[in-house]
Amino acid sequence: MNDTDDELLDLVDENDMVVGTINRADYRKLVNESLGYIRAAELFIVNDKGQVWTPVRTADKTIAPNGYDYSASGHVGAGETYLQALIRETKEEINLDISESELVFMAKIKSDDIRYFRSLYMLRSNVAPEFNPNDFVSAAWLQPDELIASIANGHPAKQSLRASVAMLIDYLADR
Repeated sequence: MNDTDDELLDLVDENDMVVGTINRADYRKLVNESLGYIRAAELFIVNDKGQVWTPVRTADKTIAPNGYDYSASGHVGAGETYLQALIRETKEEINLDISESELVFMAKIKSDDIRYFRSLYMLRSNVAPEFNPNDFVSAAWLQPDELIASIANGHPAKQSLRASVAMLIDYLADR
């Protein structure tokens, strides 16, 4: 059991309304028994060239070891909002202090297969953050289409990342 397994998360229903709490360690039970959903907040940092700051996870991660990740992301803890969780995770993972006013909401995605509600945000910045070496081993600015191609060619990544990058491409094209 790792130190995040005892993390207490809100358990929400199909409308993203809190119905209780669940330990992160009970995720498999949540999926297998369709107990509800948990929440995550995800961030893309995008520079003026349209590149996404893309970190690579450490080898000891349970999910997507050595894989591409969002610029910052994490579970929404019990009693937290998506924005509160994202601000906390951004500070923990990439040593960046951000405020709600800097974030652009892109989408909320309900994923029935993995039992998640995910809120996706964007932050415009030309500064590469200083990542936490406990979370990431490297990072680079990548064009969204380069990132999708690399994942398609077999580079490990979080399961939802490829689809979220495609959403980012559409979002940026509409602006």
